[in-house]
Order: sequence, then C-alpha cells, then structure tokens
Amino acid sequence: MRMTVRAPRGAVLAQREAYNQVLRNGAKVVAQLFSGKSTQAINRIQLGFATEEAAADAVALTQANPPLAVSALSSPVAPGAFTIDTTPSSFVRVAVNALFVPSVALDKVSEAGLFAGDDLYNQVVFEPISLEPGQNITFFWEIQFPFGH
Repeated sequence: MRMTVRAPRGAVLAQREAYNQVLRNGAKVVAQLFSGKSTQAINRIQLGFATEEAAADAVALTQANPPLAVSALSSPVAPGAFTIDTTPSSFVRVAVNALFVPSVALDKVSEAGLFAGDDLYNQVVFEPISLEPGQNITFFWEIQFPFGH
C-alpha cells in the first residue's frame, strides 16, 4: 500500500508505504464472491490507529481514544477506483486507487483497511501521521492473484 497526503492545492506533504495482510474475513469475502453467496465487493476504505499488525481473525480496525464516528474515518471506494490488468504472465493484478478527504483532524492515524460492506478485507499498519480537513489522502493498493502454480 502507498499513501500520499496532499495539501488542498496539490503539494505532496507526506508519503507512507507498507505491506498489508489479508485477514480471515478477507478470505471469506473472496470465497463468498467466488461461490456466488455474496455480491458485496470492496466498497469502502477506513482508517484506524493500530501500532501493530492485527491477528488474522481481526474484524475491525483500532479505534481512536476517545472513539470517533466511523463516518469520520471512512470513505467510499467507487467501482471506477479499480483497474484490472491481466497481461502479466503469472498473475492477475488489481489496482485500487482510493481517495480519503478528512472531515475532522485525525491525530496519529497509523492503520488502514479495505471493506466489503461491514467485512474487513485487509489491514495495513504504517508510521503514524496526523491528517487535517481538506487534505487529499490517496491510497493505492496493488493486489496480485497468482495462477498457473
């Protein structure tokens, strides 16, 4: 995952990069899509405050203390935010380019995740950063699905 924080006029203020983990719930999301038991695709990004990688069975991100409304920590991810590339020889790549614009000051954000409805697909922890209303925070994930192995 790569995160870029931009000022309202576009200047880059900060960047973070980190590897994420797909959680047990994320595997369930893919399995349910594969089996036709669900049509709920990844549709939301949410921020959190964890300082360590979550357990594989985590179902939520870490809340601030005191807690904040989920609406202040999340943003929709539209279907157009996804790009699928089938040209690599040994995997299919899905790129997710999601935008988050803080509505309130967020001190020491250090975690992000993608959700399918209420199901947390993945979690990534990065160096803490404070975000301000009006900034544009772009998250970019590249997910690879291998084949032929």
